[in-house]
Amino acid sequence: MSDLDPLLRLRQSIAANEASITTTSPDPAAEPTENLAVATHLQFNNPHYSYPLDTPTRFISSDKPVDLRSIWFAWQKKDVAIPDYIASAQELNEELAGKDGASKVQNLVFVERLDLITWLEGASEESEYIKGLESDASATRSAQVASGATGGVSTIPSGGAGVRGGRTVDPRLQEIYNGERRMGDRNSVLRGIKPT
Repeated sequence: MSDLDPLLRLRQSIAANEASITTTSPDPAAEPTENLAVATHLQFNNPHYSYPLDTPTRFISSDKPVDLRSIWFAWQKKDVAIPDYIASAQELNEELAGKDGASKVQNLVFVERLDLITWLEGASEESEYIKGLESDASATRSAQVASGATGGVSTIPSGGAGVRGGRTVDPRLQEIYNGERRMGDRNSVLRGIKPT
């Protein structure tokens, strides 16, 4: 559900200037901690909800979902220069390796980090690295049916074999090609075609 999506919840809390805190347990009365190596949960208020920091998010980097700890870390270090961000990520990874060895902060490349921060701040509505929600999937499917890309009634080409230059061409594209005006080369246009 979109109201329980950690990325969307984080974005909404940032837009509303609501405090999000990292804690060592999902309990609302848990003591907040600033140390991401010790923290296990990210808590939001209004309404209260707690997410484990190892929750995979819709943000995709290197074809893998990025965990909430890495997203929160990138947000916390949004104003830090890239070399400092990388050094901080390495330090945190060393602390995490000493703690349990399983957790690790994923170092986002500059473009991914910039795109994430821009999306979280609300400066952009879309991100090429964030997968759509499940509720968006039905809208996407409807749009594909309406455009004729999938399902629905297929179009019938008005002419031509559907092959252009030895390649098969989409029937809708072939319909467009059939409606195009035929052009000749420069000399044929200027001088006309000689009868044979």
